[in-house]
Amino acid sequence: MDSVWGSYPPKTSDEQLDYLAQTVKDWTIFNGLTVRPNPSFINDETNSNHVLATNAPVTLYPSPFPRECFEQAQRLQALYNELYAAIASDEAWLGQIMQEYVSLPISLISTPFPTANDPTDMLQTG
Repeated sequence: MDSVWGSYPPKTSDEQLDYLAQTVKDWTIFNGLTVRPNPSFINDETNSNHVLATNAPVTLYPSPFPRECFEQAQRLQALYNELYAAIASDEAWLGQIMQEYVSLPISLISTPFPTANDPTDMLQTG
């Protein structure tokens, strides 16, 4: 892969990596790129006001992506925009789809995310 980097990801010392990681974490917090931890990970005593958040997962070095795939995605974007606009503009069709969704059993609509302890929670139907 042609690159300005001699190797990718670039070689870093532990000190450089720590600095980079802390800088990225700070950036995510300062710019609102945060997520709330799943309540199963934080007890109410620790987070009684439910205000804790952490930085969202990010990568320090993005994965290389083939240019031809990127260019293909750019070409498809215009078509996707047209499709999205057509769907958003068709209130009758959206109403029909939403009516089908509303008629689903509530257990399928409101199934909670699985907890870290039991991924089979997602299979429960109420």
